[in-house]
Amino acid sequence: MTVIAHKLKVRNVHFNFDKVEKHWILGSAVATHFINSMHIVFPEGEKFFIRSVRRFSKQVKSDELRTEINSFCGQEGVHSREHQRFWEVMEEQGLKPNLMADFLKLTAFSGKYSYENVLRNSLNKLQPQLGDKMALSVTTALEHYTAILANALFLEPMATNKNIAPQMLELLHWHAAEEIEHKAVCFDVLKEVDDSYILRISGMAHASLLLWGYLFAGQMYFIYQDKDKSIIRMPIELAVLMKTIVFGEIGRNLSKHLLLYFKKDFHPNDINDRHFLENFFKDKAYA
Repeated sequence: MTVIAHKLKVRNVHFNFDKVEKHWILGSAVATHFINSMHIVFPEGEKFFIRSVRRFSKQVKSDELRTEINSFCGQEGVHSREHQRFWEVMEEQGLKPNLMADFLKLTAFSGKYSYENVLRNSLNKLQPQLGDKMALSVTTALEHYTAILANALFLEPMATNKNIAPQMLELLHWHAAEEIEHKAVCFDVLKEVDDSYILRISGMAHASLLLWGYLFAGQMYFIYQDKDKSIIRMPIELAVLMKTIVFGEIGRNLSKHLLLYFKKDFHPNDINDRHFLENFFKDKAYA
């Protein structure tokens, strides 16, 4: 098992979302609502991460890794809270975030026939803990996504206070830094519990469908709810988003680092990007 070189810190931050404009990224409804969908997906998703990894905490032999699990859960809990706090702003903007959040919870997590319940229950019947292991594998894959998205965010030239509301950019960079900080925790737990390559890759397949499916569904939902969007500008806004996400720094980094996950001997620490979080936190009072 990979030795964890750095201790995690749970930072109990509270962001100020006063005066955040409705289209807070480049004045673009398309770009803003893509990230707004993350404000819905992250809170429930991170609760899923916590449930998935905690099921195996007693099976982990390393005291250090068990400590890292507790810190990981603490960090994810704060992430969930801060993104959910932004729902109040979205509600004031007429975007009705709770409807999308309820849909997500019902279909992905808490409903009788939700993805999480069907996956875990059906696979656990086939083999004890197989469903729990698959949920952990999906969590591990999603943690890889959040870590490489974080890496890309720190490299993206567009990610400045000129283009993104400063308090929102601070939120995104803080979240990104902590995703890089704890990126190996779930991977190390999965590796110790079941080091099956097929299990790991199967989790990535599920994770990819879930992540992009719900993000795009959320984006479409918020665009529909947005009474202030410009239909005329939307094709241009979409082109700018595609240029950044697909063909820009974010797209290039995502494709490069995503493929690394499919190497049999891959480990998240193979991606050397801890300097991003160190540089971000060096002048922060909450570091």
